[in-house]
Amino acid sequence: MSGFAVRAHTLSRGVPGAPFVVFAHGMEGHWASWKLLAAHLDPDWRLVALELPWQAGKDYRWRARPVGDWLGDGLDLLGAIPEVLVAHSFGANAALELLCAHDPRPGRAAALMCPFYRLPRYEVSWRMYDRSRETFVKHIGDGVRARLGKRAGGMDPEVLDGMVRVALDRAGPLGFAAVFDCYTASADLPLDQVQVPIRVLVGGEDPTLPPKVADALVDGMPGATLRVHENFDHFFHVRQAAAAAAEVSDLVAEVLATTTKVGELR
Repeated sequence: MSGFAVRAHTLSRGVPGAPFVVFAHGMEGHWASWKLLAAHLDPDWRLVALELPWQAGKDYRWRARPVGDWLGDGLDLLGAIPEVLVAHSFGANAALELLCAHDPRPGRAAALMCPFYRLPRYEVSWRMYDRSRETFVKHIGDGVRARLGKRAGGMDPEVLDGMVRVALDRAGPLGFAAVFDCYTASADLPLDQVQVPIRVLVGGEDPTLPPKVADALVDGMPGATLRVHENFDHFFHVRQAAAAAAEVSDLVAEVLATTTKVGELR
């Protein structure tokens, strides 16, 4: 075990009584990647981004422990249950582990951005392994470019390619193994046990969650909805931060409206 300690970083302290939103990054991502999205949310909200052991630059000795347990450690630091948990890719699958186990810590709703899911009828095969590896390599490269933003366009292509190679070497086989293990295990998740509203957000240009797989994932969770943005890729929460923030704001509004209706009924 690496001894890695999960950390919580405050993006906005918010005001008392305002909504509380928590963010969980994906594989080889970074907690700071949520800053662009957070800038488009209500400044009165409390916003916290978790630093998880699969953050870029960490080692992979944490793999001996379930990914949901690591996310749970982060949620334990917060001192309150969030209105909405926003999780990306590998972080979204960590959230699914907790949600399927009736764990209350993820909050009253969750926005799962670009999760991955294996249909139970899809047998694990070498072909699946090879395709998953190709997608993993593409995502590492796209992640580097997304974090660089506009700077990537002005860089020497050889320098940019070198940065991508460094990122791939850093993630290495263990990074891919962690993703592939989580992907294959997702077919066994008891999705029907999820008890809070879920919004699954995917990009039409992201191969991670094809349409029929996305439909099956959403259909398996009571109260889940699917939103597909056709021109977005795997990192739309960075590249189209304003649109991603609008989805989060809409989900928070739904949660608050539900709370108001329950209060009126009482």
